[in-house]
Amino acid sequence: MNAKERYYENEIISITSDIEMAENMTEKEMQEYFNTDDSKEDFIAFLMQEKQDAEKHLMDEGENEWQTVDAGFSSEDDYLRYKFG
Repeated sequence: MNAKERYYENEIISITSDIEMAENMTEKEMQEYFNTDDSKEDFIAFLMQEKQDAEKHLMDEGENEWQTVDAGFSSEDDYLRYKFG
């Protein structure tokens, strides 16, 4: 596991904790704690989007199929013909 993966895993844990805290607070408490003037629903929606973004980045950090393409192929089409052809 590299540093970026650890960062995004920690970010997901932190955001999940923030979501749980915000859900259990009144709107006024949430606004004071997180120093925001957003409504409770808007702020929780924002946190959920941030969590989804962090999860997406974490999944992007893993090896994807195109990182394993041999540099000897002149194009993606050549690789696909080789692999599936």
